[in-house]
Amino acid sequence: MKLRQNPSRFTSVLKWVSQLSLETQLKPSISGTGFLLRCAQTPRSFATVTGNEVCSEKSKVKRTRNGFKITPNVRKLAEEAMLDYFYSTRGLQYMVAESMSKNSPIFIDNLLKKVDCVTASDINQSITRYLRFHPVNEFEPFLESSGLNPSEYNHLVPCDKVFLDEEGFLLENHHVLCYSGVDPKRIGKIFKEAREVFSYETGVLASKIKAYEDLGFSRLFLSKLIVCSPRVLMGHTNIELVQVVKTLQSLGFEFEWVMENLSDEGPDWSSVHRVLSLLREICFDEEKLYGLIRNCPSLLFENSGKWTGILVGFETKLGASRSELCSLFQKFPLIQVEKCVSNLRQCFLFLKEIEMEDDEIHKVFRSHSWWLGSCKLKKTSSLLVFLKAGKTRVCQVIQENPEEMKKWTMGSKIQPLPATNVDIESKSMKTQFLLDLGYKENSEEMETAMKNFRGKGSELRERFNVLVSLGFTKKDVKDMVKACPTMLSQTCDILESKVNYLIKELGYPLSTLVDFPSCLKFTLQRMKLRFAMFSWLQARGKVDRKIKVSTMLACSDKIFVSFFVNRHPDGSKHLEDLKKLHLSVETN
Repeated sequence: MKLRQNPSRFTSVLKWVSQLSLETQLKPSISGTGFLLRCAQTPRSFATVTGNEVCSEKSKVKRTRNGFKITPNVRKLAEEAMLDYFYSTRGLQYMVAESMSKNSPIFIDNLLKKVDCVTASDINQSITRYLRFHPVNEFEPFLESSGLNPSEYNHLVPCDKVFLDEEGFLLENHHVLCYSGVDPKRIGKIFKEAREVFSYETGVLASKIKAYEDLGFSRLFLSKLIVCSPRVLMGHTNIELVQVVKTLQSLGFEFEWVMENLSDEGPDWSSVHRVLSLLREICFDEEKLYGLIRNCPSLLFENSGKWTGILVGFETKLGASRSELCSLFQKFPLIQVEKCVSNLRQCFLFLKEIEMEDDEIHKVFRSHSWWLGSCKLKKTSSLLVFLKAGKTRVCQVIQENPEEMKKWTMGSKIQPLPATNVDIESKSMKTQFLLDLGYKENSEEMETAMKNFRGKGSELRERFNVLVSLGFTKKDVKDMVKACPTMLSQTCDILESKVNYLIKELGYPLSTLVDFPSCLKFTLQRMKLRFAMFSWLQARGKVDRKIKVSTMLACSDKIFVSFFVNRHPDGSKHLEDLKKLHLSVETN
């Protein structure tokens, strides 16, 4: 059976996808009314303790005020006394009173520390006597029994009330939730995320729940849904939620399956609906869509499907068609969608860093994303070292067989790429070049030099000859190269421009470079900037007429500013002007 195609809807969904980013962080905006909004001040409390105090208390033996040890039996007697107090004296509903007495261990322990008793038989009487003159803040055991710890409910305890029945519709709405199947121990989550629910007037909350039941939602499903997504009870009926559930039912999914895949955080149903619509447009066949969602429900429910939207946007920008997207999802690896996106992103950055052409990158992702998403590659710099190959060579290997990247993942032992005929020839020429410089064959000195001399053998010879053509003798160039091997890592044009600047423009003799060949390691911009600054200081009589190239170039920026620039009051300003001038010249 085929689903109807709707290009306009697919376009609108893709527009939403394009607005998502990898940095998206979803934080629910929680609002509420009623007693929970009147808690700006520190709540009036005697049983509240901090998280650190709770941890320290657990490591100690708990005792009453006069030193009587609090045993499980004593705590049970205290719970019975509290039940009697909340139910008989305070008149709370039995279910609420029982939950508050049995599910508030921290509150009970702190209460026992404040009463006097000598024997276990004194517990009931001691607590009754204490409560007669020291009424407790009932919101504390109530919220703790609802599944919250003190650090979570401190700000929820009202500062102007002590008794639960003082807060209008709180207990009434609590009863409605319990009657609807919500576990009392999990109602605390609703307090945190949908406080407004507990200020609804009589009948409002029940009508909202009934509206979902009338749509066919089972009570069991609805109770789980309310806990994981409390905000469905706020405002009008959540249309996106209804549409998602109806669509899943039409595909053959039962309420039980949806319940199993709902997380405690609760999804953003608007986002889930968009992603479901997107998957429906990608997979035209209902059977394919059913199988896809059944095998990988995280596509819908992980982070409300937003990572799936990001994945679709990423693949679409790389030129993937609908059929290619459908194929990707059908082969989707059994990992988190977020992790898949992260792995694909890292792979994309790797291909960009080795300078692969965009068209070639698109080809790799359009055909191999389904397994690339499960591979976490090592860093580019590490890979190039382990593979013992340059960027061009690695690009060539990937283009010939992208699955080679499966061997380059984190935790794997990477073997160097086999040498090509070009590599062998280049190594032979480099070896001959080093022999001509005077290195002994197969010596440690030769081995070290092979690592220091970067570039092809033919390039090293060509750069050597350029220096000879600029006026240096072959012996001088050999000595220079031995003293500073990395100087030959630069192209012929760059070497020639640096030598001409120092010799022809500044007037230094060739012997200066023979004595200090390392000067050719520094950028031409550094040379021009520093000598221009030196010339400006010379014109104002602040420095000598001549200076060694090594002194000018080898010192750090901090020393240069301190030793030269600061000799003139306007030196710093002029240096900044020179930097801007050189930057504008480079840009143009």
